[in-house]
Amino acid sequence: MTLKELLNKCEFKDIAPCIINISDTVSLSCFKEAFDILRHLEPAADSIGGGKLEFVKHYNEFTQNTYPLLKQWGELDSWKCELNSEIIVSDELSLTDAEIAALCIWELTYWGDQSSAEGILKILERDKTDSSNPYAVAVEKLNYILDKSYVPKHFKNKDSFVEKLVNECLETKPRLSGRLPVCMRDRLEKQKEKLSRMAKVEDAIRHLTTESKSFSTKELDYLFHTRLISEHSYRSCSFDADKRIDYLIDLISNYDTINYSDYTDFILMFRTTSSFPLDQHEFETLQDLFNQRLPATANIRYGFGNDEALETEVSVLLLCSN
Repeated sequence: MTLKELLNKCEFKDIAPCIINISDTVSLSCFKEAFDILRHLEPAADSIGGGKLEFVKHYNEFTQNTYPLLKQWGELDSWKCELNSEIIVSDELSLTDAEIAALCIWELTYWGDQSSAEGILKILERDKTDSSNPYAVAVEKLNYILDKSYVPKHFKNKDSFVEKLVNECLETKPRLSGRLPVCMRDRLEKQKEKLSRMAKVEDAIRHLTTESKSFSTKELDYLFHTRLISEHSYRSCSFDADKRIDYLIDLISNYDTINYSDYTDFILMFRTTSSFPLDQHEFETLQDLFNQRLPATANIRYGFGNDEALETEVSVLLLCSN
């Protein structure tokens, strides 16, 4: 059985509990989007009779538990290619179709990360630090210093292969070896936490101002001074302009598990293509949906933008702060 054949046999409502069994801390909405995209895609013609998705029984010596493991996870290609992959399950495992489908989606999305929507190749691109975000660059440098503080001495020689590799990857000058004092490590950890948050805010502001004139960078500068901030995105995957709002209602009502009670201020950014803009009825429907889900005292601001890659779909970016 191929992955495409398996997904055509399943419904997401049956897969959702299996994903929760893998991890109860993830939001199901991104998995729902991935499932519908995979169901809609046609397998790549040149991948017929291609790869394999082989699940084996794995033992974790730290937790002393066994669980299904995708044997060749690092070889995953684009989703279109993977749809023709043959699914092989070890005789040592007893899994339902829904459980196998959940494991496949879990791996193909890199554990539910939406940014990897074209598979492992996107993950590699995502892991690169955005050099235009100064806070992200500063965090990476602090990580380098802190990580080196825990590296055994024999790896810290500036002429060692490990040291040369690290310096080449990070494009930094070799640092003198030696373990940092605990007090200094604590200060650096706190500084890293602060900078990580500022990098997150910088990214959020860019997401809100890209391809939209609803907000200016200066107007969103207050976000740097908030106590809490989180960003969530949703996208309709109905592949039908008439059903896109119904899709978002189902997605957010049934599979969004985010708790918004700790936040007071919200920004909702809606994006569509210029050919399929959001009409007044669609906006009011989505407005009612979020009014029901967000706190009664929520301060909500709305923005609108274009993203020509969406075709007939709608994307929603929700930024929560306090």
